[in-house]
Amino acid sequence: METTWSRPIPLSRSAWLRAGDRLVDVGVLAMSMLSGWWHRWQAARVRAAEFRALRELSPSVLRDIGAPPEWIHEAQRWREQRDIGGDR
Repeated sequence: METTWSRPIPLSRSAWLRAGDRLVDVGVLAMSMLSGWWHRWQAARVRAAEFRALRELSPSVLRDIGAPPEWIHEAQRWREQRDIGGDR
């Protein structure tokens, strides 16, 4: 009895499957990059909100809670600018 193969045995994945894998890899990479950007943007917004809240505290409160001198100076400078701008 003679056996004939109806189709060849694939030794590697077909080109369209490899292309599909690459497309999925690009999609995953793009999503991870967008996710990283989104998390960095959210963290920056939180830091900015925290800084605004600290800046609005009086310098004496900042001294009492042990804030770094540059924060105290920035709060004092911001208050002086706000007072000057409010007198107009």
